[in-house]
Amino acid sequence: MKRLFMVLFGLASLHAAATAAKTAGEEKTPGKNAGAAASLWPEKMDPSFQGSRPECFKIWVIRNLRFPADRYDVGDEAKVEVVFAIDKNGTLTDLKVTHCEERHFADRLCKTIALSPKWSPGRTKGKPVKTELEMRFVFRLVAPPAGQEELGLCAEECDIHTTADRMPLFCGGGPDGFRAWVQRQVDSLMGPGALTEPRKLILRFVVGKDGRVTPAPKPKYRDEDALEQMVRQAIAAAPAWTPATIDGERVRFGVSMPVAFGPGAAGAEYSDKDAYRVVEVMPKFFGGGLDKFRSWVMAEVRYPSDMLKQGVQGRVVAAFVVDKEGRITMVEILESPHPQFSEAVARVLGRAPRWTPGRQDGALVRVEYTLPVDFKIRSELRFPTGAAGRNRGSSRSY
Repeated sequence: MKRLFMVLFGLASLHAAATAAKTAGEEKTPGKNAGAAASLWPEKMDPSFQGSRPECFKIWVIRNLRFPADRYDVGDEAKVEVVFAIDKNGTLTDLKVTHCEERHFADRLCKTIALSPKWSPGRTKGKPVKTELEMRFVFRLVAPPAGQEELGLCAEECDIHTTADRMPLFCGGGPDGFRAWVQRQVDSLMGPGALTEPRKLILRFVVGKDGRVTPAPKPKYRDEDALEQMVRQAIAAAPAWTPATIDGERVRFGVSMPVAFGPGAAGAEYSDKDAYRVVEVMPKFFGGGLDKFRSWVMAEVRYPSDMLKQGVQGRVVAAFVVDKEGRITMVEILESPHPQFSEAVARVLGRAPRWTPGRQDGALVRVEYTLPVDFKIRSELRFPTGAAGRNRGSSRSY
């Protein structure tokens, strides 16, 4: 009896050990155990390039672009938009050009993109998944460094970024220091007490690679008042910032910030009604960003028939705010060649689907965007022009 008991006890111990080993093995494999997967992995992770954000891939591509000096000139500029996928193994596949005015620029860019090292794939609940990405490359050609002339002309990135590894700094500080500086400059230009009522403006400008500040273009369909003129003058005369960087490269960075003027400006508070340009968690449009929204606008906007008949072309620049509920509000046309183009773009923005709103310090916030939409009449379909998308017919592109 004692021997039988020992045999049964031994079998029970072996079964318990096997069960424990199996359970431990399952818990070490993300995805097999829902609780373990939820604790180990976020719901969704974007692909990463060499351990950094996808934006760093743009810098890598620009660094490796070369153009023969006998076919290209210093100062040539190009804007090319592409879409590609990062598969489950981290390989870049399915590369397509969605926008380019000059095919030869796109061909050389695609050859460089195709040389991409492997990425870390995107993940959903811990499992690697194939992920589609859209990217815009804006660059100009520059002379190569001394001793590297045989490699051809180099490319210099000149797109405007709104996210970076290191944000731009004003006199070693953040936006509050620049707000105070602008307020003092405007007071000195207009004179103390010139404003009898408090007023708040959204300052828009670009911090260049050299730290110099360039104000946003003047509005075309209205005149600036005295305060707006003084603010523009102050921004243009601002001391150099410490520029933003991505993967160690200096980049142009777009800034948008609310600033109060007039009585009580020095102690003004900036509430959640103010719109930000950059936040910790940017809004999402069906899981994507501004590029995905641009594709939606591309499919929805229509070329005004009168403008098409008259051969009128041009660019519309629209500003809008994604509010705390994800709705598009405060649509403003900053630049347009004709009111009919303005109406076409504003109409589409006014009926856009909701976004997933942005967050700052864990709270929902309003985020401002600027969207350029080009109306150009072209006969070619393969390489359409326009900042907002691809052609649907031979007569238009966005």
